[in-house]
Amino acid sequence: MSKVTVNIQHSDYEKIAPKRKRCRDVISGQDAVKDAGKEYLPALTEQKDADYKAYKLRAKFFNATSRTVKALSGLILRKPPTIEAPEGIKTLLKDVTLTGKDIFVFIREIIEDSVGVDTPGILIDHPAQSSEGLTKADAEKNNLRPTMQMYPCESIINWKHTRLGNATVLSLVVLKESADLDSDNEFEHNTEPRYRVLDLVQRTGKEIPENEGPIYRVRVFRVKKNIGGQDATQEQIGSDLYPLMNNKPLAYIPFEVDLPINEPALIDLVDLNLAHYRVSADYENGCHLTGLAQVIISGYQKDDGEKLYYGSPYAWVFPDPDAKADILSMDNDFVALTGNLEKTEQQMAILGARLLTAEKKDSETAQTAQIHRMGEQSILSERAQTISTLLTKSLNTFAEWAGSAGNWSVELNRDFMPVGMDSQELTALLAGWQMGAPGLSDEGLFNIFKDRDMIHDDVTLEDEQERIASKPLPGGLIDG
Repeated sequence: MSKVTVNIQHSDYEKIAPKRKRCRDVISGQDAVKDAGKEYLPALTEQKDADYKAYKLRAKFFNATSRTVKALSGLILRKPPTIEAPEGIKTLLKDVTLTGKDIFVFIREIIEDSVGVDTPGILIDHPAQSSEGLTKADAEKNNLRPTMQMYPCESIINWKHTRLGNATVLSLVVLKESADLDSDNEFEHNTEPRYRVLDLVQRTGKEIPENEGPIYRVRVFRVKKNIGGQDATQEQIGSDLYPLMNNKPLAYIPFEVDLPINEPALIDLVDLNLAHYRVSADYENGCHLTGLAQVIISGYQKDDGEKLYYGSPYAWVFPDPDAKADILSMDNDFVALTGNLEKTEQQMAILGARLLTAEKKDSETAQTAQIHRMGEQSILSERAQTISTLLTKSLNTFAEWAGSAGNWSVELNRDFMPVGMDSQELTALLAGWQMGAPGLSDEGLFNIFKDRDMIHDDVTLEDEQERIASKPLPGGLIDG
């Protein structure tokens, strides 16, 4: 065993970790936010634990952030990803993780994580056992095939880059993960943190074919807890692994990640969401304290054990004519608090949570609506482009490891808002098509309608022409 160093965190990781935690907690919802206790909802002055518990319980958390993540992710997924992959791996793409997730579910999870917190990393892995000499059927039967594994941004705790030749390459990645432990009880679940270290090292030897330059190595570590006051130590689990592709070691780390670290795209919305939660707590607490009327009795002393019941069926008769009973009520409109809540909701709406506010009743031109969404689309475009790049690199490594090397790609939708078409534009296009205007052939007109979301993505020109032929349009438009 050796001194613990494997769990050292990159300085950039440490700086951004609190913001990522806030994003993750808020997106997870009310339970996660309230479980954080005073981290997000400070106690009132000299508030006792029991009173704080009730104060927190009454607070309402309206998760505008989670709704926004789903809405923004839905805009990217409004059209299915375009995947160009060889026929030889399409069966593998139906379960890219060996846990039952197909490539589309995998992509959806990456998009939601990327929009909500930060872009995950993608590890292309392959069993260490050699498949040389095995048939394709035997390899598939024994799951000797590549997989894609998603690592949330919080699990990528350390990294380094190295200059090799004319390029700067990723030379070290440390991934924190969880491993299941053996148990005598078949129903018990025990886990412990593990650290997967991916790096490039100089190595030659009988086990590994000779090569020039560094090669890819994989190691896994656990950290032993303090025992008897001694310092924690780390130990390696298993031996060093040198994955082979086509019986040769890799000269790169097959892990795709977006570095340097980005500021969470929705952190401003997350912080406003938490501010809204704190104001809600004060508002609900004020309503609780002042919402019920308070009875005040003066000039009367109760006998021991005497009870006074309050309500319409009961009457109080006091022997002292000077005794009085009044009801104290308070104005609980809390204008300042309700105004604060409304203002915060408006600010959240501006930052993306439009589901908080009603849509405007007056009409809005398509151009104006597009301008209103330009800021939002710029974030989505950046995220969609980044994810497309990472997935494309991952797919090419995946395919090459499966024996189908080539120039493959994954492209995510970046046409986020339906544009539509008004009657004047439609009339002009049809007139141009009838007159054979440049760019307005059958295919050109069809593509315009498809881009404007007037025709479903999975409909081809031939499908549409056959559909039109079965039901001729007025004016002889089919025969042209």
